[in-house]
Amino acid sequence: MANSEDITASAEAAPTRPWASLAIRDYRLMWIASVCNAVAIQVRNVAGLYQVYEISGSALQLGLTGFFQAFPFVIFGLFAGAVADAFDRKKLLVVTVAIQLIPSLLLGFLTLTGTIEVWHIFTLGFMGALVEVFNWPARSALIPRLVPPSYMMNAVTLNTIIIQTSFLLGPALGGVLIDHSGLVFTYFLTIAMFIPSGIAIYSMRTSGVPEGERRKVNLKSIFEGIEFIWIQRIILSLFLLDFGVTLVGFYKPILPIFAADVFKMGASGLGILYGAPSLGAIIGSVVLLMIGNVKRMGVLVVVAAIVFAGSLTLLGISNSFWLAVGATLILGFTDSVSVAIRRTVVQMLAPDGMLGRASSLITAFAQATNGLGAVLAGFAAQQVGAPNALLLGSALCFVMILAICLAIPQLWRYRS
Repeated sequence: MANSEDITASAEAAPTRPWASLAIRDYRLMWIASVCNAVAIQVRNVAGLYQVYEISGSALQLGLTGFFQAFPFVIFGLFAGAVADAFDRKKLLVVTVAIQLIPSLLLGFLTLTGTIEVWHIFTLGFMGALVEVFNWPARSALIPRLVPPSYMMNAVTLNTIIIQTSFLLGPALGGVLIDHSGLVFTYFLTIAMFIPSGIAIYSMRTSGVPEGERRKVNLKSIFEGIEFIWIQRIILSLFLLDFGVTLVGFYKPILPIFAADVFKMGASGLGILYGAPSLGAIIGSVVLLMIGNVKRMGVLVVVAAIVFAGSLTLLGISNSFWLAVGATLILGFTDSVSVAIRRTVVQMLAPDGMLGRASSLITAFAQATNGLGAVLAGFAAQQVGAPNALLLGSALCFVMILAICLAIPQLWRYRS
């Protein structure tokens, strides 16, 4: 196996192979750690949702469970980024993985003893999500140290595949485990997934200490991250593009209406509609890996946004269930392209001392936008119906894309 120095020296001389970053030892270790961590969290989350409904039978309690799993990313995201820029990122990763053992252990023990209540699941779900908030920016900030610059898109895309695959396979694996082995075994199995994640990170040779002098974690350091995004017009334009398109084109919350009322497909149809975007995202990531180095990143991200907007129209006018599935698959495909480019550009343009805060801004921004987009989508669907809500959202997406390209023309011209 080639070492990182050999690969760095030859990276510019040869096209980037689809799995090139995995040939680098430390990146491979972090990738394995991320896979174990992401799948364990998804399995534990779905087990928590299942158990809440089993205990309470309340749809509201289910909603609150999801809320407590997402809320920390919005509230603590920027602070976590500042922490990742002030402390040893490798040690931070090991600590966060170790703490993740606690919710799994307590959930398994409380379930085994028959003393578990809904508030336990809320509290421990919140704790697990809070820990993950600090894991993500530290992990993202390490990537530029693990691979040469020409591998950045490849490394970020491979990292994106982990998230999308965990969303697709994690709930399915959790469901199978719950049905065949029970909740106690499922919770304890997530402990066995977290342990190799911590070992892999600890085994990395790359230093996790941020470059430059030791930074303090305070409001000033958080606002420095926001100021950096504002000054970097390319990154700002990518954030605005994502915000605008997601805000008016967030379609997932109204998919149940299509499954139940438009296509009369019930729960099985809803499962297919929800799974298709994740499958499309995985396909999109694989396509990016096959393409290799992308020079015209600005053009690609704008085209992806345009196709996203067009796919919303296709979903809105679909009179066939499988045509709608195809539309949602394309939506997932284009979204994965946008995410990969946005994260790659941030990794390329942000200095080492700003990587944690810049990465955390992406996550916090996305979570907040999804929340607002869900509210707008639900309101529009209630007022004009789900199909018309998507058509309206598609039209507004096109307007947003045009406005951002005109306001920040550097986006279209940007080359990596």
